[in-house]
Amino acid sequence: MADVFELEARIARLEAESEIRKLKARYLNACDAKDVEAIRGCFHPDAELDYGPMGKFGLDQLIAVFTQIAVETPIVDSHQMHNGEIEILDAARASARWSLAFTTYDPRSGSFRLMAGIYEDEYIRTGAGWRIKSSRHTPRLIADGTLAGGSVQIKPVVPEQSSDTEIK
Repeated sequence: MADVFELEARIARLEAESEIRKLKARYLNACDAKDVEAIRGCFHPDAELDYGPMGKFGLDQLIAVFTQIAVETPIVDSHQMHNGEIEILDAARASARWSLAFTTYDPRSGSFRLMAGIYEDEYIRTGAGWRIKSSRHTPRLIADGTLAGGSVQIKPVVPEQSSDTEIK
């Protein structure tokens, strides 16, 4: 039979996993809502981000790019995260792998982008709770399209894969 300390450790791992799932959902919902301060609050101040075709950023750079391409435009985004695999490394560190389904629509041109990819994140527990310490997004499929004259035109785009990209 499990002793009290073992049960406490198991509960702590489950609580950490739940908090990390909520954090990732909060981040993606903030992106869809164009809520820059909520996005900032999901990351450690020294976060390192590699978002593939969008570039590599620190947190302030991410906020600047996001403001330019999303907040200051009428585009509409939808981020859907699936298949989270979270590993609690210790009481203050965790890692996770997520599948992303992303859609963006620009009503000015009728253009849209469908994207599927993988997020690989590292998390750190701070005094304010879990925060994203690093995040890497690797696109697996990108399809650009246009809504015009009652029809849909889609052009698949093969994402560039660098030699250090490993898709499992």
